[in-house]
Amino acid sequence: MDSLTLHAERRERLAASIGDGIALLPAGAETTRNHDVEHPFRQDSAFHYLTGFDEPDAVMLLDPRAADEQYVLFVRPKDREREIWTGLRAGTDGARERYGADASFPIGEFDTVLRKRLVGRKTVFLPFGNPGFHRRVLSLTRAVAGLGERYGRLVPSQFRDVSSLLGEMRLVKTPREIDLLRAACEITAEAHAEAMRFTRPGRFEYQVQAALEYVFRMRGARRDGYPSIVASGANACILHYTENDRRIADGDLVLIDAGAEYGYYSADITRTFPAAGRFTAPQRAVYELVLGAQQAALALARPGGSLKDQQEAASRVLTEGLVELGLLPGPARDAIPMHHYREFFMHGTGHWLGIDVHDAGAYRVGGTPRPLEPGMVFTVEPGIYVDPEREAVELAMLEFDIDEQMERRMLLGPAKARELEKKERDEAPKVVHPIPEEFRGIGIRIEDDVLITGSGHEILTRDVPTDPDRIENLCAETPLMPFFEPYRPAATGG
Repeated sequence: MDSLTLHAERRERLAASIGDGIALLPAGAETTRNHDVEHPFRQDSAFHYLTGFDEPDAVMLLDPRAADEQYVLFVRPKDREREIWTGLRAGTDGARERYGADASFPIGEFDTVLRKRLVGRKTVFLPFGNPGFHRRVLSLTRAVAGLGERYGRLVPSQFRDVSSLLGEMRLVKTPREIDLLRAACEITAEAHAEAMRFTRPGRFEYQVQAALEYVFRMRGARRDGYPSIVASGANACILHYTENDRRIADGDLVLIDAGAEYGYYSADITRTFPAAGRFTAPQRAVYELVLGAQQAALALARPGGSLKDQQEAASRVLTEGLVELGLLPGPARDAIPMHHYREFFMHGTGHWLGIDVHDAGAYRVGGTPRPLEPGMVFTVEPGIYVDPEREAVELAMLEFDIDEQMERRMLLGPAKARELEKKERDEAPKVVHPIPEEFRGIGIRIEDDVLITGSGHEILTRDVPTDPDRIENLCAETPLMPFFEPYRPAATGG
């Protein structure tokens, strides 16, 4: 299927969902890096999903009830002088000829055209996550409201979030999308393997990042799916560490969380391995616990299962192992309903994956966990993070429901909800438990990308090992990448 047909089918599916409404979607905007330098532009995921158009400062209008010109693009006009400096533009002709628009206008005419298009439509679908665009469309809607009040014309009276409709569309991947994800995963797995070979004590995290991302680019992934995390030593206990500027020490673990983006689809792999090539006994003990938790979650990755099932299975294994290692007091059966594992595992076990690394789509339907279906893709990523400065953990002997806690945060707001949570913890009995010194500063996460199939699941990232013995063997292999010492300016006199 060619790109034009693919995006047209997606728009047809959206059109069927909005009925006699009108949908509006803005493109991404260029952002300043510093002074007169821009960040590399990457199109808004939803806009690209529906249009394939890869330029900034554009808007898509979808109007299924229109007699013609149902799909309209507003784009930057051709400008020879600007194009000499910043690159070619499709212009209004290109929007029709190359991207299949029924009609196209310069972006400067958006307000004028939209006022006319709003008349006769009751509902406007647009992304609620873009407040500036929302205010602009609301202002234009108010501008035509008089046509309803004075002349009885139908004008929009309600706004709906188009993002929720697109999220449902994006949840189950097509064969083409799966092919792109598989390519991104294979490239990323190859890069992680090279990073394991390349890493040595004494090298900097950013040098390992360079080796990893070199493989991305050479294998055809022009962008990273997200900023690469290369965290050595205690940096691995920072979940979204991206400074990548520490010199790796002997005895460190190195946690790499990185994914290539290929054809706009992103992989998301995390591996943790020993910088010197061999796990210490405490490191291996924690690693094998995290691996066991991942395997317990993967065993439930099948049609009809849910991500919540996987979260509970992984949390149970982690709790039992943390008690066995002496990181939590026992018994595990009492610690599980009090969620004491969250002192060392404070994030979810997985998330949807696709054109965004944290892809769109609801995790619950009608208040219950969404059943998994063939074509869904997600991550499975348990971890344990032991604060290097923390000598003991204070545990509230308080049972609670995590889902109810999260719902309360959404209803009351994070600040008010956390204030109530603190009050409940303060009033509950406490247990202070020492953290064994040999585990402090260990941070381990293992993350794979999983596709649900008709009979179970496929691990798209299986080409980079998780077994600790295989990891040690891989670390001992000769790297493909050459090593360059960091540049050091010569000392100057005077």
